[in-house]
Amino acid sequence: MFVNNTLRCAVTIILNAALIAAILPWFLLILPVVGAIYTLLYVVFRVGIRRLQRFQLESMAPLLTHVDASVHGLSSVHAYQQVDDFQCRSVMIYITLLLPRALTHWQHSLKIVLKL
Repeated sequence: MFVNNTLRCAVTIILNAALIAAILPWFLLILPVVGAIYTLLYVVFRVGIRRLQRFQLESMAPLLTHVDASVHGLSSVHAYQQVDDFQCRSVMIYITLLLPRALTHWQHSLKIVLKL
């Protein structure tokens, strides 16, 4: 899956650059400079990018667990005709429990990353 998405993105970028170069030939002069700047920034900030991705996944874990448990219990909710009550309670749980925890965690994670 990762290789498929990577190849798709690479082909899209190459085709877009070729299209722009066909319309504006002087773009070919700027393209190596932009590529070098991008590569330099990626190498410098690679560790920070990975940390942000890890913190994002950790902060989303409670929400994803709740959603997974909710999806597995949907057949029972439909069987007992409690769909409206389930939706109301799910929104209340999200607003009162999960959202503040996720926001606090993201704020704390951002402070850690910015201290680099």
